[in-house]
Amino acid sequence: MKSYNLKIKILLLMLFTVTVLGNNGILQYFTAESNGDSVTVKWSTSSEDDIKRFELERSISTSAFKRIFVQTAKGSPNSYSYNDTEAFMKQDEEPDSDFQSQKTYSYRIKIYYNDNSFTYSDATLVKHKPSSIRRTWGMIKEMFR
Repeated sequence: MKSYNLKIKILLLMLFTVTVLGNNGILQYFTAESNGDSVTVKWSTSSEDDIKRFELERSISTSAFKRIFVQTAKGSPNSYSYNDTEAFMKQDEEPDSDFQSQKTYSYRIKIYYNDNSFTYSDATLVKHKPSSIRRTWGMIKEMFR
């Protein structure tokens, strides 16, 4: 049974990798994972020839994507990680009647080339349910910005 589950995981990883590579040929993987306090976004490149920088963007439900992080390309191949500690209700988001509800965030990478052209990665989704303390603190911080 364990062997069967491992084969399924490998197959799913291969399918995801093929999907991402089919999009722009640069990313080996692109994932986002919530731990309840923040969302960790990771990506890896197979080639960074002519890549200037990566801009990580976040969106929630129907809102537009907004840039949250910029990373200069380091060279081929490389792995990157960003810990999104601001993934909780922001001023431009609709407040929920249930403060404990999960929100689905979309992340994508805008890849800039040396000639200033760019392309987008496929979006990756993550359900994020910050703790009530984290959410309350985030709302208090937003009041003073």
